[in-house]
Amino acid sequence: MTISKIKFPLFFTLQLTLLLGFFGCGAVLKKTAVGSFIEDVANATAKHDDIVLVAQATPTYLLLLEGLLQSSPNDPDLLISAAQFYTSYGALVEPDDPVRARRIYQRAKEFGIKALMQNRHIAPLIRAPYPVFEQITHHLKPEDIPLIFWAASSWGAWIGASTESVTALADLPKVIHMMEWVINEKESFFYGSPHVFLGMYHAALPQGLGGNPQKALFHFNRALEINRNQSLMVYVQMARFYARQTFDRPLYDSLLQTVLAKPIDEIPELTLQNATAQKMARKLLAEADDFF
Repeated sequence: MTISKIKFPLFFTLQLTLLLGFFGCGAVLKKTAVGSFIEDVANATAKHDDIVLVAQATPTYLLLLEGLLQSSPNDPDLLISAAQFYTSYGALVEPDDPVRARRIYQRAKEFGIKALMQNRHIAPLIRAPYPVFEQITHHLKPEDIPLIFWAASSWGAWIGASTESVTALADLPKVIHMMEWVINEKESFFYGSPHVFLGMYHAALPQGLGGNPQKALFHFNRALEINRNQSLMVYVQMARFYARQTFDRPLYDSLLQTVLAKPIDEIPELTLQNATAQKMARKLLAEADDFF
């Protein structure tokens, strides 16, 4: 398998970012004049089951954030919120327009990196070689978890859309290092999402580039333990990346059938994500013969 043909899900395409982008942003914007409104809309969106409606509403949020950043261009909370929303929107666009999605992910990454660079200790490390970049974790505190998670997620999404670029792939160890820090600090962050990230990474990459099916399986199973099997997207990603990579058709079918059999609103904040997971599961089952 050549590097250009590797399907990196790093990160969070529609499968995972859709809910996180909306749900995570409200609390960050709370301090602004429109923050309470945005927070209410974000929470309502997370509990919504109409994926099309959410997709149509996303550009309004992006324009609002861009407007706020005009007057506060270095506000770290606004910057990381923009990284969240642009990553989420790129995921919505990617299935129909991968070229446009790459541009959107590029913007998300830029916001995420700019948010990181507001920390004077971190700023000099961002573009440094990996052995120097590793020192970033020496300057992080528990309250930095959302910042690091979303900076890594937006950066990873750009890498995933740029697999033909050696320069982009060279940044991958930095993204993984940041997400591993999040797991060490709070592996339960948003129902185990950091574990899903690393599960997808280890499953998608060939072993020569750092992939490891057993590590992928561990991370997927750990995410399910954390969310008590209520995040249906974990099953979908496990099917897409682990079951496909190991050519396990019975596991693939079982995981996706489990998604379709479960209710989507046992955790209200996961309703939108779970609705998306069921839509994907139907499509993946219909395409199964193309992969096995």
